[in-house]
Amino acid sequence: MSYILVLIAGVSWGLIGVFTKAIDALGFTEMQMLFVKGVLATAVLLVITFFKDKSQLKLKNWKDIRYFVGTGIISFTFFSWAYMKAVNLASLGVAAVLLYTAPTFVMLFSILLFGEKMTKTKGIVLLMTFVGCILVTGLLEGGAAFTWQGIAIGLASGVGYALYSIFGTYAIRAGYGSLTISFYTFLMATITMTFLVEPIAVVSQINEMGQWPLAVSFALLTTVVPYLSYTKGLSGLPASKASVTATIEPVVAAILGIVVFHEGVSMLKLTGIVLVLSSVVVMSRQEQK
Repeated sequence: MSYILVLIAGVSWGLIGVFTKAIDALGFTEMQMLFVKGVLATAVLLVITFFKDKSQLKLKNWKDIRYFVGTGIISFTFFSWAYMKAVNLASLGVAAVLLYTAPTFVMLFSILLFGEKMTKTKGIVLLMTFVGCILVTGLLEGGAAFTWQGIAIGLASGVGYALYSIFGTYAIRAGYGSLTISFYTFLMATITMTFLVEPIAVVSQINEMGQWPLAVSFALLTTVVPYLSYTKGLSGLPASKASVTATIEPVVAAILGIVVFHEGVSMLKLTGIVLVLSSVVVMSRQEQK
């Protein structure tokens, strides 16, 4: 079930591209999109948590807020900004590959912080995942633009992405459930992004365009569902394996690009999809053993 939950998260995150294309066409900036996601996700999670178990809204210790500063600001806000910045400085393919260096960073952090052991299987799976991501994004098929600044920020997005697993694991070990972690993650992110955009102007723009259905769907399907699923999945998986399993996201994004936006398909892209899916299967079978 933990693997299924993390896979659901990866599939949901893979939908971000579809929504991003629609929202970009309406004239919203990336940070405005993140702000709207944060506000709506926080509101929905507040309602869900209140009616399901309002005791989960309480922190066991106010010092624990540091875990959610980690998941919400250091991870979510930072890696989302860094990823979008890398897309502008390099290219979508390069940025996607660098973002999915996250499992490697999770593996390293987990060895240093949680005492996890590096095994031959983990090494092979990481290699399969990374090569698969490169092929899926089409990086080897030409057209990629490299800049050292873009590469540096792209790698930073991978570090930020990896840190959600790390801070989330600390929060779980402190006794917090997926609802609590997800709610405080987006509360912290929303508070931060409030100072980075003009909230009233953003809300007014959505009202004028009548795009609340799109905004709510964007928040639910690419934020609430995946983060609840992923955080819950972390409770039954080591951080390193959860991060690798979630790399089904670029596969989903590639398939949607082919089916919805009629993007080109090649043997290299198909090989990458097979590699990423195979790495998930190998990791799952290793866990069963």
